[in-house]
Amino acid sequence: MMSSDLYTKYLDTTIISLLQLLIPVIVIAFAHLPIHAQHLDIEVWGQGNALFSGYCRTPGIVGCDLDGLTNSLQLPTGTLPIEAETGKLIFPADFRDLPGGDFKTRNPGFQSIRESLLPNELIGYRALGRLKYWDPSLSAWQDAPPHVQIRLFGGLEASIDLLKDFSKCAGQLICFSDKNFGVDGSTIFTGSGIKGSKELVVDITSTTGILHTHLSFFLENQFNQLDGPVGAYLVELQLISNARFFPSDPFLVLFNAGLDIPQFAAALIALTGKPTSIDPLPEPTRPISIPGDVDLDNDVDRIDIALILLAAQNNEVFNEKNAAFDVDKDGFITRNDAFLAKTLCTLRLCAIPVDAPSTALNVAAIYDHRTSTLNLNDIRVGNQHYRAQLKIQPTTTLILESLILDKSRYATPAQYDEITGTLEIPSVFINGQYFKATLRNRGANEFEVIHLQEINGIID
Repeated sequence: MMSSDLYTKYLDTTIISLLQLLIPVIVIAFAHLPIHAQHLDIEVWGQGNALFSGYCRTPGIVGCDLDGLTNSLQLPTGTLPIEAETGKLIFPADFRDLPGGDFKTRNPGFQSIRESLLPNELIGYRALGRLKYWDPSLSAWQDAPPHVQIRLFGGLEASIDLLKDFSKCAGQLICFSDKNFGVDGSTIFTGSGIKGSKELVVDITSTTGILHTHLSFFLENQFNQLDGPVGAYLVELQLISNARFFPSDPFLVLFNAGLDIPQFAAALIALTGKPTSIDPLPEPTRPISIPGDVDLDNDVDRIDIALILLAAQNNEVFNEKNAAFDVDKDGFITRNDAFLAKTLCTLRLCAIPVDAPSTALNVAAIYDHRTSTLNLNDIRVGNQHYRAQLKIQPTTTLILESLILDKSRYATPAQYDEITGTLEIPSVFINGQYFKATLRNRGANEFEVIHLQEINGIID
């Protein structure tokens, strides 16, 4: 009979031998998994009163390797995931990635770098268009058949039961309690349009403006069961913010559902078009901001100067990502750009401006003194809600520049009386203080301020 110690040693040796045999098998098995299970995350940032989205390019972060993804899909040189017809960015993902199984995925994710968004900024999404389906047997895009749908699940539907106690909201104007933050909601993309909730919350940024969230996408049949034909699927989204007037540009998410690499690449190329070697490279797009503002925070300060000097020291080549650094627009990034930017500083000695505190994020009205713009993020007119921007004139009146139909977003919106032409603003944030304001419509989209009174906070 084998002794206990000898048996244990024999058992350990047997297990090690089995593992040595299995490891190559496991490696080979994983090596044959679809390489296109890689994905591109959606990077989110804000600039002034607008929200933006684009490809995540942070080095070393999963979901941020655009070049690696295009190489893994074996796309022709020069092919970028951008829809040729509309210019919309395309974010590939795979229903059959390892964590999700055959019909679900948590990709793409939504992320931002530090301070690219405001602290405690509420980011949401808006579903657009119709679900598109790539039929591999026809090699063509078409509206998805009625027996298939994609459900975006995991977003939160904000509750109207809000807290306004500063002591309970950690200094924020309004917040959600743990019990009433919201309820799980879902959006359903179909070939005939959007069902369920068209707008849901993605997440709230951290105190340093960082966002990193993954929601859940499901491929389903008409009975809401996980199922669906092999092919590729396309949905359209845009991002919205409770702190910014303009949403991001719409973008597309392209899902692979069982296609091999050449088939999935064919579905993508049908959207992007085939690149040609004779097309000239476009000039890098310069960010929309004031000259010298390389961090895109709507001012020029010592941080911008330091960033330009660092780029010049590193001999960075002028390209799309650093186009704002070329202040003198000579096609090169040099110390001359930093010297020129220094003459353009917003404040004396290139001081860093003190921004409005994060507690102003959820107020329904904010006056931006740098652009002389009154942003009304929620105006109630009868049973409808709108967003509007008014620009102050030299005559101290305000001209209505934009008006967009929206939905109720704030507990205390501005109120407009169509009969009297009076606009009552319960609280507007102006240069670090809160005011109650009343405006009167003088006609021709021109308003005059007839009452302005300082108050203690969002609700006096």
